[in-house]
Amino acid sequence: MILAPETCECPFQDPGASIASSPNCNGLLLFMALMQGFVQGRCAIADPCNRVVGVKEVDEEYDFIVVGGGAAGPIVAGRLAENDKFKVLLIEAGGPDPVASRVPSYYRNFWNNAETDWLYRTQLDNYCLSEGKKGCVWPRGKTLGGSAVLNGMMYHRGHAADFDEWTQFGAEGWSWKENLPYFYKTEDNKQIGTLVNGSYHATGGPLPIQQFRYTPEFVYDLLKGIEEVGLPVVADMNDPNTPEGFAIAQTFSDDGQRYTTARAYLKPKENLHVLLNSHVSRVLFNDTVAVGVEYITKTGERKTVQAAKEVILSAGALNSPHILLLSGVGPKETLDKFDIPVVADLPDVGQNLKNHIGMTLFFVATKEENTQSLDWAAATEYLLERTGPMTSTGITQMSGVLYSSLADRENQQPDLQFFFNGFYAECSSTGAIGEPVGDCPQKGRNITSNAVSLRPRSVGYLTLNSTNPLEPPLFFPQYFSHPDDMVMVKDGGRYVRQIMESEAIQSKYGVKLDPAYTYVCDNRVAQWSDEWLECMARWYTDPQNHQVGTAAISRVVDNDLRVYNVTGLRVIDASAIPILSTGNPQGAIMMVAERGADSIKADWSQ
Repeated sequence: MILAPETCECPFQDPGASIASSPNCNGLLLFMALMQGFVQGRCAIADPCNRVVGVKEVDEEYDFIVVGGGAAGPIVAGRLAENDKFKVLLIEAGGPDPVASRVPSYYRNFWNNAETDWLYRTQLDNYCLSEGKKGCVWPRGKTLGGSAVLNGMMYHRGHAADFDEWTQFGAEGWSWKENLPYFYKTEDNKQIGTLVNGSYHATGGPLPIQQFRYTPEFVYDLLKGIEEVGLPVVADMNDPNTPEGFAIAQTFSDDGQRYTTARAYLKPKENLHVLLNSHVSRVLFNDTVAVGVEYITKTGERKTVQAAKEVILSAGALNSPHILLLSGVGPKETLDKFDIPVVADLPDVGQNLKNHIGMTLFFVATKEENTQSLDWAAATEYLLERTGPMTSTGITQMSGVLYSSLADRENQQPDLQFFFNGFYAECSSTGAIGEPVGDCPQKGRNITSNAVSLRPRSVGYLTLNSTNPLEPPLFFPQYFSHPDDMVMVKDGGRYVRQIMESEAIQSKYGVKLDPAYTYVCDNRVAQWSDEWLECMARWYTDPQNHQVGTAAISRVVDNDLRVYNVTGLRVIDASAIPILSTGNPQGAIMMVAERGADSIKADWSQ
């Protein structure tokens, strides 16, 4: 019986944000409301005995205060709390991780949702033109679990040359060989010996890693098309012997469910408190010593809490520098402009903003019916067995990395990545099998592909918009400001064309460019020409959710992630990463968090 909630060993807790009125599904749908109830009532999914419940009141003082419950913060807080003598507080601006987000196919349902997404946008420029005058959309997780609740769960470390570039940047001690043990420390790989080589993976870490339980047939046909046009297909994107190629990715998942670092590292413990729905507005200083934080509650009340040992900012590459600036740590010129007392003049706070950038190409599989992949059959299979379409992200589970015309192959550092999107079991109005997509059904299934530069030369920055901590900073990514970035993205677009025009794809699916999107460039120049590719890149810009570098090692923090010119304050998250890795960044962020936690333990172990 799947209609009634199960009886679990522990009572159900707050299920977090709901999918019932997901913007991705165009509003309130009865079937989605039913699905929300079914999912949150399953013991194996809601996992109420291990679900972290936020405290209602905090103590006056903790040894460590960790700000931010995204990819890095739960690792830092969880590792510090392993020492029973340490008293740890983790503060998260959003609410509890949504139980429904544990269903892999629902990952896009929490985008553009004010409960779970900061709803950030960039400043206007000559990119993301399809957004009108709104700027690029940057989905950022505002919930326990952070952006790991919103992402596609891919596990990719990048390549060895990435981290050797970190050391060249000034991050002494952060080479590939020195980082590798910390990558392994996070990993509990479930497919060693059956898919991946144990020489390059580990077991026993907190994060379960494996491929999804379900793969749409279209993915296997894509792989056939890729091989047909002479591009490599590999088993493991993290195998250093196969740095280039396409694969069905391993993901942060287990038992047909998403696993975030919050779910993996945070367990109910007496010495670990988690405070939710509390927006940290600034770090409190006694002269140049960090002694606590100020935060704003959900009702708008400002409160403070003290840190006896350290404050750790793990609020992400956009929010950690924002907090630093509001706290008086940053460029003196900016702080003076907003009459913020200068605690430490650090010109590079908010600078060095880097992100993977690409374009989206839109297609129609004309021989496919445009029907929902989510229906009662898929729902029943998932709820009873945790198998089927809801255990995956559709065709997004496949990715690949290749070399552009600008790449140095000798470094074994691919500079292009490819993503494919479609066949999502994410929305349905009725649950009926064969339900058409949308109010005006059309022949042909919509799919997209993203061609992304992994080594963009363009560098952006962020800065304050006001002293109001609830008002987002201004983001200037400066995409395509370096001409090489457009060259790489165009090269990527040409690879996508080869794949989509392969016999394996054409004969079975009849894939064509979607004129509903391409018309803006078709009306100007010939399809697939250099000019057309640039038009598509500027119109349908694809900014990945991979921002790093805004409090970089050697610029803002030292090699132990301590903020320069103050004491008792560290930044441990993507902000500290000086140079983008050539792949999905969560693996690298987790490594940074593990190293940071070890550094703190070493400093306070005596």
